[in-house]
Amino acid sequence: MPEETQHSAVPESSDFGSNETVSESSLELANRLIGRLKPEDNSSIFGMIANKSYYSGGLITIILVFWWLFVDSASDDLESGMSTFFNLDFSQVALAVISLGLLSSLLSDFSRELGKLLPSLISGAMLIMCGLYVLEPLAIGMFTEQYDLVEGFWRCLRLGILWIGVTFCAHLLVDASLLVWLKRFCDSNGIEITPPNESENSSRQSDA
Repeated sequence: MPEETQHSAVPESSDFGSNETVSESSLELANRLIGRLKPEDNSSIFGMIANKSYYSGGLITIILVFWWLFVDSASDDLESGMSTFFNLDFSQVALAVISLGLLSSLLSDFSRELGKLLPSLISGAMLIMCGLYVLEPLAIGMFTEQYDLVEGFWRCLRLGILWIGVTFCAHLLVDASLLVWLKRFCDSNGIEITPPNESENSSRQSDA
């Protein structure tokens, strides 16, 4: 099966000198990151790190403002419909969704890139807890008299928005962290990332 065209082919471990120790797993990770994130060259990584950090910081600020305005300062009776899980009120449930959703996505993304088992297991448990917290108000509105179905749906919607927001924020944070690692790895090992057009031209010239 032909290999996918990437922006740069990271050298094999055998291409480095005998005094240099570059693990095969690090080389494979660098290749995966270059193929997925597609930096144009080494200098473009700085801009990608800045952009992803900028957007993740802005997104987490929006999430916290949303929680403050539409959950903690809203007209809801926070003591009504206490969660079955750890007896949290609605504002505390929202904070739990933010924290668990963020950590779950961070662990899941790092586990996917690094191939680790334990972070993925913890992420799955946190994901289930987030889902229970988000759907619980809807169940309370349907099957109890603590508040009506409309109120349960409105609470469920706000928790879902917070969960989606922190998930995107975590993806940006992980990408920024991995780009920082990639930049350091390429600099320390003298690896140059070249645009795809230059890579194709150089390969054609070598074949000729």
